[in-house]
Amino acid sequence: MTIYLKTCSLTALICCCMISGCSGQDKPAAAPSDTKLSAAPSAATNENALPPAKNIFQPSAIDPAVVRQSMQARSEYEEMNRKVMARMNQLYTENPEIKELQAKMRELQKKIDALLAEDEELTKLKKKSQAIAPEIPSMPRKFAPPPPVSTNGNK
Repeated sequence: MTIYLKTCSLTALICCCMISGCSGQDKPAAAPSDTKLSAAPSAATNENALPPAKNIFQPSAIDPAVVRQSMQARSEYEEMNRKVMARMNQLYTENPEIKELQAKMRELQKKIDALLAEDEELTKLKKKSQAIAPEIPSMPRKFAPPPPVSTNGNK
């Protein structure tokens, strides 16, 4: 959990840097063309015009070592996830007890799905939801996780 939070924080930091366009290098405060725009408004401008919008993404100096460290942490996190998923997949394929329980779980899920399909109100709600929400394409995953398994018997 701690690794996940640190990784999310570092990823958010990197994204903010990318959005703001900071590269760790000092940039000039304004380009020559920008100084003309910030000059006093001419007499021809409308009195009711709104003031120019301020740029909310201000470049800030970020230590390249922090960016490097965050990228390394993300890489280690992804590698650990790959190892965990590989081990879980191996257990799912090799352990006969898991295979048996998985078959029972699929049968029970079919019964649950049949009971849910009989409910008219749920069917109507699903249709309304599909009519309102646009078709959202799913992003391909890097690896397919195994089906969820409850370790303590509770959901």
